[in-house]
Amino acid sequence: MNSLLRFRINRPTVVHATIDNEVIIIALDTGNYYSLDKVGADIWGFVELGATVGKILEGITHRYEGSRVDIENAVRQLIAELQQENLVVPDETKEPESIRGLEVRVEAKSETERPSFEAPIVHKYTDMQQLLLLDPIGDVDETGWPSVTPDAPASGE
Repeated sequence: MNSLLRFRINRPTVVHATIDNEVIIIALDTGNYYSLDKVGADIWGFVELGATVGKILEGITHRYEGSRVDIENAVRQLIAELQQENLVVPDETKEPESIRGLEVRVEAKSETERPSFEAPIVHKYTDMQQLLLLDPIGDVDETGWPSVTPDAPASGE
């Protein structure tokens, strides 16, 4: 995987929220939902910012204590898995302004204070597929929900 490659969240079919450093991801087109925590949540955050694979690797290497080779392999594997699940897609648009000067900012901690690197895991859940696929909110576009067309009669008419 090229270090200059960037990915983006596959919107609008993928929605997500971060709660207590855990990312919950829902694929509205399949009804599957996923969770990422710790390193996985950090990687998702970098993808959301528009960081290249190289910037993600740099960020994770600075935040966690571990072998550079292990970190590179795990990051690339996680991104490949997210891409395989169609949660992220390659982003060939111009680099966003917000990421251009992105420098990895790490709190001033000694090497021994950084948490140990643990390979991230994508936790996939399929137990609510039927409910998520039936949910009309899954059919939301940019106009929101519920969406009323201009020629639709108002309720009560």
